Amino acid sequence: MKNKQIKTAGAGMVLLFLAALAALGPGGTWGCGGGGGSAALTCTGTTCDCPAGEACDITDTACGGASCSLDCMDNNDCTGECGASCSVDCGSGSTCDLTVGQSGSVTCTADSVCHVTCTGDCSVSCSVGADCDLTCPGDTEPTPVAESGQCDVP
Repeated sequence: MKNKQIKTAGAGMVLLFLAALAALGPGGTWGCGGGGGSAALTCTGTTCDCPAGEACDITDTACGGASCSLDCMDNNDCTGECGASCSVDCGSGSTCDLTVGQSGSVTCTADSVCHVTCTGDCSVSCSVGADCDLTCPGDTEPTPVAESGQCDVP
C-alpha cells in the first residue's frame, strides 16, 4: 500500500511542478518583469504585447520601466504605468488607461479608448474613431484629444 501512495504523491508533485513551469512561460518570469504584474502580458526584453482579449497591467513588468514598447491592439484592457520614453499602441477595440513618463508617446487608433496621464513631456496621437483624453502634470481634469495632444513641461 505504501508504494501506491508514494507513486501517487510523486505524480502529484510532478503535475504541480509542470503547472508552475507553464505559468512562468518561456521567458522564465511571471508576466514579463519579474514582479507581480499581468500574467497575460508577454515580453521580449522591453517590447511587450497584451494577447487578444486579455487585460494587462504593465506597472510591475518590464514595461513598467523606462524605454518600453507596448502593444495593446486586440480588444485589450491595458492599465498601469510605464517610465520615460515608453511607446504604446492602443487599438482595435482596446481600452488603455495609462500613465506614461518623460518623452512617452501613445498612439490610439480607431475603435479604441485612451486615457493618458503624463508625468512629464509626452504626446498622444488619436485617430478618427478613437476616444482620447490627456492629463498633463498640474491638470485637475483630463483634456479631450481630437487628433493629437501633448504635454510640455517647463
